[in-house]
Amino acid sequence: MSRTQKPWPGLVRRTVGLERCTAAPRVSTASISRSIPTTTSVLHFEYHLKPKLTASRIAIAGGSASFARYKPEPDPDVHLNRRTLSVRAAQLVLGVAVGIPPATFGAGVSESSFQPIGGLGQWINIRGADARNPVLLVVHGGPGEAQWPVAEMYGPWEKAFTVVQWDQRGAGHTYGRYGVRTPDVTLEQIAKDGIEVVQYLCHRLQKRRIIVLGHSWGSIVGVRMVQLRPQLFAAYVGTGQVASWKESVNMQFELLRAKSQREGDATALKQFDAIGKPDPNNAQQYFSFSKGLRAAMAPSDQAWLQSLRERASALMASDREDFQNVLDGMDFSAKQVLPDQMKADLPTTARRVDTAFFMIQGKDDVVTPAKAAIAYCEQVESPHRDCIEIPGAGHFAFMTAPAAFLTALTQKVRPVAIARGA
Repeated sequence: MSRTQKPWPGLVRRTVGLERCTAAPRVSTASISRSIPTTTSVLHFEYHLKPKLTASRIAIAGGSASFARYKPEPDPDVHLNRRTLSVRAAQLVLGVAVGIPPATFGAGVSESSFQPIGGLGQWINIRGADARNPVLLVVHGGPGEAQWPVAEMYGPWEKAFTVVQWDQRGAGHTYGRYGVRTPDVTLEQIAKDGIEVVQYLCHRLQKRRIIVLGHSWGSIVGVRMVQLRPQLFAAYVGTGQVASWKESVNMQFELLRAKSQREGDATALKQFDAIGKPDPNNAQQYFSFSKGLRAAMAPSDQAWLQSLRERASALMASDREDFQNVLDGMDFSAKQVLPDQMKADLPTTARRVDTAFFMIQGKDDVVTPAKAAIAYCEQVESPHRDCIEIPGAGHFAFMTAPAAFLTALTQKVRPVAIARGA
């Protein structure tokens, strides 16, 4: 199902040249009490308040067969001092990709490197069959859920897009460099980092604009990136789209309470009745009542998580250190950005989006509830808007309904993005 909006009448479309890549200013790190659980990925529940930490952390694992090709190469040129970063920025302005030959039009591209982003060396992987294709930057969810462990799932995308994976500060390979010393892990800083990533990609791949795709937590980051610099984006794509923390809390509370009633779970009902009406500002209360959310997820989501668990041991065996960095980065990031997640209210703060806006949402998503996501999409004011639902899919529609999702990307998003300068 798709709901498409025509462009605004009289819209003035802006065209800009390549912009100078400059480091974003730092902002202070948000801190939260140690009493908050380490697994506070509230808007992204593949790790849902895991009572068994090891089992649930394994949920992001998978793709062990293609792990080796995504192993990052050391980048001895990344030194975190002002002189080096200034030189690297100057190289980018001149179109020199820091020792990497410029992408050749018509040729494929496959490279991984650490790039100076926001004062840190952040890991970026670029893969595609033809460098002339539109660039699609994946902004992962989690928080901290680096996507290279499931790299093979993006292979089919690489025929129509140049797909970019970026391990955000505090996540994956980037976390592996700095660990718990990683500074400024906040929504605003990560979004500013994302702008620098886009500027790097525009120079590296000789593009004027790109497509950004955000999943779950990444949808909050992606929308913020577009708000900061809309002229850099040909299109935004949200999946597992966050709308409002408050709405998510209330909808999940009602969903789980109704489930307890159907199943005659007296213990759970007693807990829900004691709460009465959930307080969206009470994280501990939320973590307490939402422990059963995974059992209410779409069957396709549950099957996806189970398949990842089954492959996790092979991934841990292939490279324990890198995989451990993913797990530790998820726990670290979740604590750091919880305050930003709890403030999320996109219908209020991001109703106007100054680029083409697409949402490809699993119709049975209960993690970022589909009803709230669709309602937000239909409120968005943008040059082009398309709200697409995939029946039978849930929070992980891009993984569990790959054919339908890719069809939406290639037939809906790609033509519009190309027309808008991708």
